[in-house]
Amino acid sequence: MRLSSKLISGLICLFFIHSVFADVIVEEVAGVDSSNQAGWWVPLAIHDGDAYFSFNSSGSTNSKHKVKVAKRSSSGVWVSGFLKNADGSIWEHSDDNGHDQPTIAVDGDGDIHVFADHHNNNWRYFRSSSPTDVNNLLKRSDMVNNTGIYTYPVAATSENGDIYLIVRDTNGSDIGKGQLFYWNNNTDVWSHIGTFASQTNTRVYPDDLVVDSNGDVHIIWEWAYGHPRADRHYGSYLKYEPNTGLFKTANGSTVSAPVNLSTPNLFYQGLESGESFTSSDTGKGIQSAKIALGSTGRPSVVYRFRTDGASSGGRDYEVFRIRWNGTSWVDKTSIYSAQETIAALGHTIVGNRVRAYFVSNDKQLYVAEKTGSSAWASYILSNDKSIERVNVKVKETNEDIVYASAPTSVSSNSGKLYAFFVDSDLTDIPEPVVPTIYEAEDLYFTNTVTVTVLSDVNASEGKYVMLQDNTVNDWIEFTLPNVEVGTYTVKYSYKTHSTRGIATTGYEGNDFASSVDQYNTGVNWPLAILGTINVSTAGDKLLRFTVTGQNPSSSGYKISIDKIVLE
Repeated sequence: MRLSSKLISGLICLFFIHSVFADVIVEEVAGVDSSNQAGWWVPLAIHDGDAYFSFNSSGSTNSKHKVKVAKRSSSGVWVSGFLKNADGSIWEHSDDNGHDQPTIAVDGDGDIHVFADHHNNNWRYFRSSSPTDVNNLLKRSDMVNNTGIYTYPVAATSENGDIYLIVRDTNGSDIGKGQLFYWNNNTDVWSHIGTFASQTNTRVYPDDLVVDSNGDVHIIWEWAYGHPRADRHYGSYLKYEPNTGLFKTANGSTVSAPVNLSTPNLFYQGLESGESFTSSDTGKGIQSAKIALGSTGRPSVVYRFRTDGASSGGRDYEVFRIRWNGTSWVDKTSIYSAQETIAALGHTIVGNRVRAYFVSNDKQLYVAEKTGSSAWASYILSNDKSIERVNVKVKETNEDIVYASAPTSVSSNSGKLYAFFVDSDLTDIPEPVVPTIYEAEDLYFTNTVTVTVLSDVNASEGKYVMLQDNTVNDWIEFTLPNVEVGTYTVKYSYKTHSTRGIATTGYEGNDFASSVDQYNTGVNWPLAILGTINVSTAGDKLLRFTVTGQNPSSSGYKISIDKIVLE
């Protein structure tokens, strides 16, 4: 038996600019490679209430990574799988910080589409073999325009299940044009709609796109002079109407594609006094942006803009928001300027609730919100997790899901990926629910048969516990130290395998209603939800896992426990 009992728990210390609290639940998704830190990608998708997180996990060496997709069901169960080559072997790629991260989209049938590691490359495109299956994401060769040289793919799914993709293409004499592609969910075929933006000696930086309820595609991007650079200019907006095949500016004017810097009414953020569209990476300029649509379908943009014409560069960008009111771009507001900010942003609108997500230079995760005509108010969602990159989606429940990457929070080569679930109202609600995580290998336990602590890079903290060579009615019982008074949802993660059994779990002698079948032909690390407990007196508590049977296809009764979560 193990005699150590170390408690590992997460604590979110909230210091609010306003004295109210956000209802925030935080879950650790997985460990990530240090290369998981781009700002110009869409690593998060939602389909039928399930959330899909794509990310770079550790590779065979510190200079490489493997791409994974973790799916969280609406009931809170996690499963994950690697991107694979066409032959089924795991795909691996060299690190390229700031560029080689995945973009994900899920079509109307549930098929998962992933674009990974694009930095002046031909397509690296993966698609699931069956709907919603993260274990069979295979490399595909059926993308069109295979002669392109692509960087920064950004994708979005329409209400009818089609997918639209924008990307920069440097193939040919035009060194950095913006391309628009389309996946038809009925025919399961990709097609090239066309080049939407092009300018001599200029590179397009795709920022974001969103599809409205009419099926129209809203696109935003920036322009860089000459070659790729940190500082860009001319924040631009364009709408594509699939029903007519027309491109239009915000005021409804039809324009010929590709548009360029001379196209009228193209910019939401034009060149300001003291700003220069030259080879300099200093002074005024834009670095990233995200778009959301109001209830009338009008665009709203959150973007990072450096206002100091004499700046020497770096991260000294303020966070701004501007919106289209039907006639012009209005209400340009500096949301945050207290310190420098990091590249990635998030932007959501639900009804008259407008939110902007961003990260300060000291790696604190913020959300700023305004409701109706109220002023902007800012809140710190996390100040202790070293968050550097974010992406945000809205669930059908109006809850925001935040993809929050802390790529170097563990070491210079690795970090953590978190999921933040932010409630629909940031005011007058309780403090966040903070999960308490117990690593099984660090807990004291008693047992009836052989127990082994095994190492696995995919396990939480790198290890998990295995109940070996067992049969029905064998058990292992863990002591959870220092459980405080309260009501908790009990969860645990485990490693699936073809030799696994079925186990029930009991808290202090009382079994939960549901059992967990750990059998699977593939290896995953689900997070099972057992049920709710009420702790009336604080202290050490007992959690027992008992073998009750096996799946008919299983060749054994082994039970694995990775981590135990009280939430």
